[in-house]
Amino acid sequence: ASIAKVLAGASANDYFQSALYYLQEGKDINKAKMWINKAVDMTKDQPRFWYLRQQSLILAKAGDKKGAIKAAKASLAGAEKAKNADYIKMNKDFLAKMK
Repeated sequence: ASIAKVLAGASANDYFQSALYYLQEGKDINKAKMWINKAVDMTKDQPRFWYLRQQSLILAKAGDKKGAIKAAKASLAGAEKAKNADYIKMNKDFLAKMK
């Protein structure tokens, strides 16, 4: 089963974890942006608010304020639907800071 998984290619979570690592370690933000965008795109049928949260941070760091705000709003909507107070607060704080 694991061989089939590897041969099938990288999963959304693989892209997410790679982007997160690059963000946290201060590595190439453009690669992080490419990977987080891929992870978000691969999960667009069931958006993951925690992916969108990291996407907003990466886009902001990459200088894409408009994209960062859009991602944070989408993350906030998902967090509210899931009743995740921590992510609701983080997204609201981030959006207030981006104004």
